Amino acid sequence: MIENYRKMITGIIVVTILIVLEIALLTYKKTRSLKPESIPKQYQPSKISRVSFLAFGDINLGRTIGQKILKIGVAYPFEKYNIREDSSDIVFANLECQISFQNGETGHPKYNLVFTAPPEATTTLQHSGVDIVSTANNHALDYGYKALGETIENLKKANILFVGTSNNEKTLFDPLIIEKNNIKIAIFAVTSFVNIALKDWKKSIASPDTIVLKTKIAQVRSSVDIVILSYHGGVEYIDTPIKKVRDFAKWSIENDVDIFLGHHPHVTYGVEKKGKKFIVHSLGNFVFYQPQHYWTQRGYGLKFIFEKNDSVTSIDIQKFYPLNVSLQTKRLNDSTELAKLFNRTQQLSNIDLTPYWK
Repeated sequence: MIENYRKMITGIIVVTILIVLEIALLTYKKTRSLKPESIPKQYQPSKISRVSFLAFGDINLGRTIGQKILKIGVAYPFEKYNIREDSSDIVFANLECQISFQNGETGHPKYNLVFTAPPEATTTLQHSGVDIVSTANNHALDYGYKALGETIENLKKANILFVGTSNNEKTLFDPLIIEKNNIKIAIFAVTSFVNIALKDWKKSIASPDTIVLKTKIAQVRSSVDIVILSYHGGVEYIDTPIKKVRDFAKWSIENDVDIFLGHHPHVTYGVEKKGKKFIVHSLGNFVFYQPQHYWTQRGYGLKFIFEKNDSVTSIDIQKFYPLNVSLQTKRLNDSTELAKLFNRTQQLSNIDLTPYWK
């Protein structure tokens, strides 16, 4: 009798355990089959997206460098600097020249400040590792409207993205929108002047018109994660940005620009952090032959990291890339020269740059 009772109790326990296991298995399968959108948001794991954005300064593929391209080869300017080693999702620079056919001429015979890159320079850029260029700068009309049209067509044919100039006045101030890894970026580019100020130049080359810019920025702000403004202006070769540039940079940050990138001085300045935003007053030269000044031969690339967690996007600096700028730009490796460039940049910055200067 007692033995039968024990067998009954054991059977009940076994059945109970099997039922519990079955319920647990069914619950597990149901949970596995749930789509992410059916799970309450607070229980979903956060998805983090990252994009690296590397910005360089001025590229001039005209004048002496243009002749090197014609006589030596299209790879010449970037032979000693492999941008792809820097492993960036997006590489941006300022194209400080037109790309047009002038019967082998890459610089005006009388005026040194007027120049163009030859059509072959399109291939130079195409294989350089640069993804996007600003075409809004003071050399945008050096050889006239025809050469500007050629520049635009050459870039389009080579699938090189550009911003700041247009054949259509209605789209001139439209930003370049680019999306990578679920992060959407709007890039604007403007110049404060052109060397050859032909009639109606502001209908083809974007200028820092604060009324238009404010409207255009507001139109895209809610649909993008990052807004970048490339600005060309200031005074060449001086050691600090002028008040006009500082004021415009401040206006830009106050009007929803996240990163302000300065060009034209041909020498580097520092980096200012304003809340969660950044101002780079001048990136200096990238590929540009100006041996007459010490600081025109020193530049840097600056890599930012954009990180998006759900709907919140953050910006931070990842790294500086010091440059030895000449006919063929190289990485700056000399410890003494690196220290000089770091000290200059640090003195003109409002944040500690040491963690990013590796």
